[in-house]
Amino acid sequence: MNLDKKESASAVAGTLNIGGIEYVVVPRAEYLKQVGIVPRGSVEARPFVQRLIAKDLKAAREEAGLTQAELAAKLEKSQTLVSQAEGGRERVGEKYVSAVLKACGLPKDWKPGKRSKKA
Repeated sequence: MNLDKKESASAVAGTLNIGGIEYVVVPRAEYLKQVGIVPRGSVEARPFVQRLIAKDLKAAREEAGLTQAELAAKLEKSQTLVSQAEGGRERVGEKYVSAVLKACGLPKDWKPGKRSKKA
């Protein structure tokens, strides 16, 4: 049996040669991640953050007293895009979030539940 270790950016991996067949050895957590299984008690970061941003976008619009259509008009975007962003079905960036806060008259550091003076 021959075990060669290799360092990678995400995990220590190695190869194992048994009977002339080479196997790749990786930590269990890395394997589960590669096959798309999320270990119990953990969450996938990207979808989690996307849901948080979506929730905050909706809260900002509601605090401003705007409908999706009104916000879309201010942003010069479609109501469908606003709906999808608020539902977490459309990935949005910092530029879009900043534009929503500005259109809602809220400061850049606004957070839901934090009563702040409108910008």
